[in-house]
Amino acid sequence: MSHQRNQEAEARVHRQLGELPTSLEVVCRLMMMLRNPSQENDQVVDVLMSDRDLAMQLVTRLAMRDKEKLQKATGDVDARTEKEIHDTLFEAVLHMGYRAILRLVSALSVGQILSVEMRGYGFAKRELWLHSIAAALATQRFCELLADSNRSDPDPSIGFIAGVMHDIGKAGLNTDLSHHAGEVTSALENPQTSWTTVERQICHVDHAALGALLVKRWKLPDEIIDAIEHHHTPLPSHQLAAIVHIGDYAARYINATGGLQSFRVFLHPEALEISQLRLDDIERVILHILHDQETLNLYTSA
Repeated sequence: MSHQRNQEAEARVHRQLGELPTSLEVVCRLMMMLRNPSQENDQVVDVLMSDRDLAMQLVTRLAMRDKEKLQKATGDVDARTEKEIHDTLFEAVLHMGYRAILRLVSALSVGQILSVEMRGYGFAKRELWLHSIAAALATQRFCELLADSNRSDPDPSIGFIAGVMHDIGKAGLNTDLSHHAGEVTSALENPQTSWTTVERQICHVDHAALGALLVKRWKLPDEIIDAIEHHHTPLPSHQLAAIVHIGDYAARYINATGGLQSFRVFLHPEALEISQLRLDDIERVILHILHDQETLNLYTSA
């Protein structure tokens, strides 16, 4: 019965979301390319150029080109502009590396979904997006810390993508929750009631389970699917889910976003053991991100 409800919720969500950003396909293609150590930069640029809108967004972020000119462009881009875009992307891949480009592409893709107002959750426009970026950067940094200290070696780029997508299911449940605002407010008056409990009561599925269904449809790796599905209840076998769980917690101290009961996310002690992180790691990562406004702006600037 629960599986059927999940399928019904997924179908309803896709009707609400409409067409998914085509750049998500680019994310998936780039992720597969990461597994090839001999990947050529030209091939990465060709994939990026396959999505014109995405290429233009990247250029405005990376090179501060004439955003208005690019946004107003219609039909075929003239050859000169096409070459400028290609050359800018090639230089970015060359100097930043395509793992960094992958993170930026995934952020821009998901940002189209999470930047809207989320009335069902009490988020103003872009607030959920700002939280998601903070969680992604925190998760990435935690992965890097674990590798640097020889505790384990989770992939920081995979961690970033899992972090940026951890709340993607909320985009699908938002409408239903906004239609039951009274029930949501009443349920959250009990300090022991979690958001996932409220979601299951009203929508018959929570945002973590729904998010996992969505990214599975986008054919992302199993470790990202598992991390999204279990980021509130990490299991011993899911280290990345535990890291995302802690990244989600840390994000609330990086961006003071709104949202109904936005701090009703508690750090599960077992997540520290599963992730191999320590409490002092959390403080270090929060301070690191707060002092790196340039990186925050790269992902969150309008």
